[in-house]
Amino acid sequence: MIIPVKGYITNDDSAPIYRDWFGMTATSPSDIVQSLPNDGSDVVLEIASDGGEVDPATEVCNALRDYKGNVTAKVMSNAYSAATIVAMGANKVQMAPGAKMMIHRASSDASGNSHEMDAASGMLQTTDSAIANIYAAKTGKPVNDFLALMDKETWLDADQAVELGLADEKLDFDTPIVNAVGPIIPHQAVQRIKNLKDENNKLRSQLLKQNDLLNKKLAIFYDKKEVQ
Repeated sequence: MIIPVKGYITNDDSAPIYRDWFGMTATSPSDIVQSLPNDGSDVVLEIASDGGEVDPATEVCNALRDYKGNVTAKVMSNAYSAATIVAMGANKVQMAPGAKMMIHRASSDASGNSHEMDAASGMLQTTDSAIANIYAAKTGKPVNDFLALMDKETWLDADQAVELGLADEKLDFDTPIVNAVGPIIPHQAVQRIKNLKDENNKLRSQLLKQNDLLNKKLAIFYDKKEVQ
């Protein structure tokens, strides 16, 4: 079975916002986990993603590691940032000619006072360490090596990814590679759309209740009119 991992990697709640409101391709954990066969048969992930959110990517990585069947990740064009975390969950990672990986430190759109910013910094450092540990588990190389590579934002072609150990082999076919790093929708915008959807659903529910009440009143009115 082939499971595509394309576009922005996000959580299950936000994925419909990216797809329906912004017209963007998005992948969430349920897209992948619910596609895994019940019989444990072999699975191929075809990855072409600029990355996204760390937690959903980690959830997918661990689900793939837990899957009882064999998983092969084929990086068809690009696996940047969080998309590399997804790839690390596979038993084998293959790189198409011209495909690339990119690893870097995590970032956030945190704001607030000095205490809140200190907490955000601590969270990012913990996240970086967790990501580096995922790479280290795949390659057998020290965690600090990957923290150093992430610190300077490292771009890898197929040969370099194989040499570093993040990929296992380079595919021997040649395929056109088209790639562009697209803009990321700010989380505040996604949350605002969520809030608008919730408000819209609430108003729709209130309108239905009002219409129901009006119909009941009209029914009573016409019943009385017939009696008179």
